[in-house]
Amino acid sequence: MIGLHFRKSVFRNLVMISQLGISVMTPIFLCVFIGYQIDSRLGTIWIIPLLILGVLAGGRCAWQLVLRMMEEERRENEKIRREELSHRAAQETQVSRPKQPSRINRRKQTGG
Repeated sequence: MIGLHFRKSVFRNLVMISQLGISVMTPIFLCVFIGYQIDSRLGTIWIIPLLILGVLAGGRCAWQLVLRMMEEERRENEKIRREELSHRAAQETQVSRPKQPSRINRRKQTGG
């Protein structure tokens, strides 16, 4: 079970890194593209403020994504911890029986 959880977390981390890259770069590229289009048509300098806006928007998207992923990870760790505790409790309640009958009980039965 631990191996499976480890494998899931590795793939989850790879997905998170990819999502972070996309969520940061997309607003930056969109704002630069819009700024370039405005500058080329109107002859103004909008690309710099829009670049800053894109960086801020990308940072906010990344922050929200990280918070959401951390909350999911916390929930999953809590679920795994609860499952392990219930599994341990179930094991502790099981009574172990001896493989051989007790010699004490045999003496009492035989009277010797």
